Amino acid sequence: MTVRYYPAVIERADGGFGVFFPDLPGCTSFGATLQDAARNAEEGLQGHLNVSAEHGDTIPEPSDLDLIPIQDGVDEAARILVRAEMPGRAVQVNVDL
Repeated sequence: MTVRYYPAVIERADGGFGVFFPDLPGCTSFGATLQDAARNAEEGLQGHLNVSAEHGDTIPEPSDLDLIPIQDGVDEAARILVRAEMPGRAVQVNVDL
């Protein structure tokens, strides 16, 4: 299974912290604490990728975390890389030695 790491921005919000993924518009998450937000980001990302694959949407490659521009109006608390397993069918391979 292919694993990718997508950059995420955690921002301060009313009642906690929001998470968004610059490479994946509409993919968001939330947590009451910074730590909760970071943990919830993986579940949100995986769900977004799975639904995108089910609908046949193109899934972009992750951007370089250092190249994500700072957005006006975003009160950043952190930037993180979030792990996701890329959706796809499993393939069994038998190797004889």
